[in-house]
Amino acid sequence: MSAGLMTEIVMPRMGLTMEEGTILAWLKQPGELVQAGEILLEIETDKASVEIEAPTSGVLSQVIGQPGEVFPIGAVIGYLAPEGVQATQPIKTVTLDDHQEKPSIIKEYSDKVRASPAARHLARTQGINLSQIQGSGPSGRVVAWNVRQAMQQSPIHAAAESKVSPLAQRVAGTLGIDPSLVSGSGPGGRVMRKDIESTTGHPTSHREEKKSVLPLPGTDFYPATRQQQIMAERMVSSFRQAPHFYLHVEVDARRLTALRHNLLPILEKRFDVHLTFTDLLVKFLALTLPKHPRLLAQWVDEKGYQQFQHANIGLAMDTPHGLIVPVIFNADQLSLVEIARQRTDLASRAQNGKLTPHELELGVITLTNLGMFGVDSFNAILNPPQAAILAVGRIKERPLAVDGELIAAPTLKLSLSVDHRVLDGATAARFLGELAELLENPDLALV
Repeated sequence: MSAGLMTEIVMPRMGLTMEEGTILAWLKQPGELVQAGEILLEIETDKASVEIEAPTSGVLSQVIGQPGEVFPIGAVIGYLAPEGVQATQPIKTVTLDDHQEKPSIIKEYSDKVRASPAARHLARTQGINLSQIQGSGPSGRVVAWNVRQAMQQSPIHAAAESKVSPLAQRVAGTLGIDPSLVSGSGPGGRVMRKDIESTTGHPTSHREEKKSVLPLPGTDFYPATRQQQIMAERMVSSFRQAPHFYLHVEVDARRLTALRHNLLPILEKRFDVHLTFTDLLVKFLALTLPKHPRLLAQWVDEKGYQQFQHANIGLAMDTPHGLIVPVIFNADQLSLVEIARQRTDLASRAQNGKLTPHELELGVITLTNLGMFGVDSFNAILNPPQAAILAVGRIKERPLAVDGELIAAPTLKLSLSVDHRVLDGATAARFLGELAELLENPDLALV
């Protein structure tokens, strides 16, 4: 979005569930020339770390959002100016008066103020009079950052707090430090997070707790990252709101292991892909799902369920950034080779934090495999809003009855966790039974 000659850099919406983002790092410094499409900064959403490209060419004239600060989508976090244009004036923080006008009067005056859509939305939801806020945008335009700053400050502390970044204020509160007593290293002597941390000698996480947490003697406390917080909230919500039930089956894996053994060297030589049991499980899961369309459904707002047309299968992956679930879209339309390639690509980029938010959304069922860790079987918590998750253990030789005789054979244990609002026991059992039959008899895939 542009205002005058300046181009606003806003917090983008990078996913359907995204409401806010955390700035991780600016890859350009104020005054540097930036080309359109060049990586400008990195942000963290509720699901992934994402590189943000410059919307246009120009000079990074002003940075509003600092690393570690959280902004709602649409909020202005910086400005680009055409090459040769002077940077904007330093930001002035303006506070709200204790005696606010009535909402109807607020709206009347706010509508006459030059403000960005994000600023208007934030002011409207908070009942704030935009006419009492001095804008820092081009031509004095009020941006969302100005509204947020005004909300955080009172008339008494305005002068002091205007020289302390919001993140530094939160860190100071957590550590019990008075930021007014700390010398700032930022522009104009502004106190930054690192200044607060330097007074204690112990750097803190970019995402501090709202309340100070004192570790017990002999323990260390590690604040959760934003992604860990979101994951924890969703798992708690899932377990509380979705009535889980579980189905278990043990699969004779003799033919499945033989199939991988036979295909592995062929696919590596011909297609340069490494075939795993996970790839085979995704393939057979994708073949089974369309025959049981209720497995492609999700519960919606206590009113009913929505049903997807294709098998978008999520793969639970352990990464340095925590557990994430990238999605193989339309797996029911992909060949085994295509599934293996996509799984390899997703796993590689997941480890490096290079997945896009889109690749973490719209999954209809999740496959979680802990077999490589020596786990025999487990029950998984549903990945909301999905109605089913398939938990897979290791393939191991176990006693197996075959034609009245007991033999040692490789078997595989599956556990299906189901949302009872969407699926009943019989429907889920038919699906799991057919999947198990296909895994035991892979040739059925040709029928």
